Amino acid sequence: MRTKWIDRLPDYLDESIFAELCRIAKSLGRPLTMDDLKSARVSYGLLKKRYGGLRQALKLAGQDAPEFHRSVRDEDLLRELERVWDSVLAKEGRRPFKDDLSRYGAKYSYGPYYRRWGSWIRACEAVLEWSDKKAILGEQLTSAEPGIPRSPRKKTKRAIPLRLRYEILKRDNFRCTNCGRSPSNTPSLILHVDHFTAESRDGPTTKENLRTLCDDCNLGKGDLDEGPTRA
Repeated sequence: MRTKWIDRLPDYLDESIFAELCRIAKSLGRPLTMDDLKSARVSYGLLKKRYGGLRQALKLAGQDAPEFHRSVRDEDLLRELERVWDSVLAKEGRRPFKDDLSRYGAKYSYGPYYRRWGSWIRACEAVLEWSDKKAILGEQLTSAEPGIPRSPRKKTKRAIPLRLRYEILKRDNFRCTNCGRSPSNTPSLILHVDHFTAESRDGPTTKENLRTLCDDCNLGKGDLDEGPTRA
């Protein structure tokens, strides 16, 4: 088995670390961010342990430090991670990795997620829990309430919780259950989680009533389902 060689600094004196940060900043032509450290010969963990983080290390190295999102709300961070997770699921059929934040144009880098939750995995777990709670709250808000008139013919379409969408896509092997295509063999394909029996026809949001469809199959059918029968 070939051993993967990792390029690291010959020593970890302050001068060597600062020189490495300056080298990367010069090559990029802008202040460093957390995402840039993946190409560095020094890890964020070391910077955190020795200097308290990237921003402090950059200041000591005489470099401009980017403005970090320290005051952003948890809800905003989780909402943005949910959006990225949805995009990664639909286009690549997997959960997101740290690098996907920049690849999918996220508003926030990995830094705020690390500072708030301590690791990428914990941030992913937090967004699943948040999505579940959001769905429960939405269910309560859309249920009938005394004294509030509601039209019996108008139904509110509710978002499927992220955890449930992920489970359905995994169950269906990230393939359209109608045409069999997947992002692995059709790179431009977009996957959706769809109801067998539509919500407008009282179809429940349960595993038994959900399936994976590609964008072509899903957008082509509309609300014409007659019941929970696979195509």
